[in-house]
Amino acid sequence: MSKEGFSRVNRLVRGYQVSKMIEIVCSLEVADRIDMTPRPAAELARECGADADKLTRLLRALAAFGLFAVSEDDLVSHTEDSRFLRKDSVPTLHYAARYYGMPSSWAVWGAAGRAITTGQAPFELEYGRTFFEHLAQDREEAAIFDAFMQHSPDDRHAAVAEAYDFSQAGIVVDIGGGNGALLAAVLAANPRARGILLDQAGVVSAAGAVLGNLLSRCSIEAASFFEFVPAGGDVYTLSQILHDWNDERCLEILLRCRAAIKPTGRLLIIERVLDRVPDTSNAMNFLADMHMMMLFPGARERTLPEFATLLGKAGFAEPTLIATRSAFSIVEARPV
Repeated sequence: MSKEGFSRVNRLVRGYQVSKMIEIVCSLEVADRIDMTPRPAAELARECGADADKLTRLLRALAAFGLFAVSEDDLVSHTEDSRFLRKDSVPTLHYAARYYGMPSSWAVWGAAGRAITTGQAPFELEYGRTFFEHLAQDREEAAIFDAFMQHSPDDRHAAVAEAYDFSQAGIVVDIGGGNGALLAAVLAANPRARGILLDQAGVVSAAGAVLGNLLSRCSIEAASFFEFVPAGGDVYTLSQILHDWNDERCLEILLRCRAAIKPTGRLLIIERVLDRVPDTSNAMNFLADMHMMMLFPGARERTLPEFATLLGKAGFAEPTLIATRSAFSIVEARPV
């Protein structure tokens, strides 16, 4: 047993504390207040409305983990790693830190043991309502969630637009597309394509700010994808949708897509795809699977064979896996 191994595991044991410290500095936008010139910690505290002593100690603690550098006279500067906490970083982890550290995320992970022992989703045990019902009532957390989905730390939207050939697609239908971030990336990269954005009314209401000038090439449908999927598209995208649901509900969504899709159409499922055997190179995919376990009954990340089984039941052919430069893959399926 090595000292190095002990140190690695010890850091993992206390990782939740580091995560919370990162969330705090992101909520105070500390990283955004530091550019090329070091800033006095007390000055940052005044701007943030924070206690100077407590913020200085917090920044020193993060500096010990390589996030920020704090000099002997408490001048704070960026390290290469802390720059990822800026909102304008590409990619950015600012929004991920806010999401994973917001009160409901913190609460459900605190109840994670109940998920393992009872098989129930901690979110509904803790809050007495579903995650999406909660977001409809808590607009602050909804805004954090929407920003996290828009600013994927993996730069998922641009990665998908680069990895897949949308050039022959006249109409791209983004099912459950939120505020339109993925559709915006696809349309920006494919000037001849038009788009249809489908999601709940409270979500697509924010699409105008994201789509901007691309709105002239889009139509927006406010509806549940369990009840309606518009017909006539050439490519249909389901980005981070199926992992929210158990197999039965996923099949309902896929059957809606199958009824709407042209014989020549293509369905793109954009998700993390689990390897059959985990190793340290794909740890984040399995951590994502655990987070889904916390949020929704039956929710999960899936392997390619598990996607293939669902698609086959819904009337699609054996899927093709297309890698992107992000952690997310494209599972392409054609109707049979």
